[in-house]
Amino acid sequence: MSKIQIPSHLLRNLGPEMKMDVHWVDVLLKDQSKRKGLVVRGGAFITGRKSDPGGVGPLDFESEDIVNVRRELKIGWPKV
Repeated sequence: MSKIQIPSHLLRNLGPEMKMDVHWVDVLLKDQSKRKGLVVRGGAFITGRKSDPGGVGPLDFESEDIVNVRRELKIGWPKV
């Protein structure tokens, strides 16, 4: 099980709490790769993918790798 803390300066990007203390987010990593459909619990911890049983599963990055977080979208990332 993963429990990756979202950097505190990015927590505001989550917006208002979703039902049952769960957010679905997309994450941009330092290497510019993206992870979509991740589950955030407790308002600050990524626990797995929404396709994982109970939203809990292994992930291949750490807190230090996170550059940006946003609520899950069905469209691409804006150009920066």
